[in-house]
Amino acid sequence: MKLIALALLTTSMLLTAASAGFSQSPIKVGELEEAFIDGVGTCGPSSNVAGSLGRSTDPQVKIALRDALITEAADDAAAVAGSNKTHSDCIRKYLTSHGLSDNDMAALPYCVKHDWPDPFTNLGVCVKNHSRLEGALNKK
Repeated sequence: MKLIALALLTTSMLLTAASAGFSQSPIKVGELEEAFIDGVGTCGPSSNVAGSLGRSTDPQVKIALRDALITEAADDAAAVAGSNKTHSDCIRKYLTSHGLSDNDMAALPYCVKHDWPDPFTNLGVCVKNHSRLEGALNKK
């Protein structure tokens, strides 16, 4: 009986340690797009673009406004000069809690601007590749 209890206790300790290790792992490439979109949805827009998006009936205008919202959110995530501080803090906190590093967030504006013709087709791959470059450039 003691042997069974010891085996159960050991197994539960191993599973707890394994799950704690997985929660600290970096974000996977495919999950990056989802985390970014969820972060934008959770924190909301930081300007009047969203209001204009809801009022417009022209599909081309809606596409342009949506792209502007995405670009603005990427700039806020990277905390570029002129970004909305509260929105930037919200998105950065959300993305950090989902495993993005500072280098990942610094790569977001470039990748969002160059991820065409459709946003998010290769965003995760671009961010991971450029975050390595950001990390190498920022080493002192």
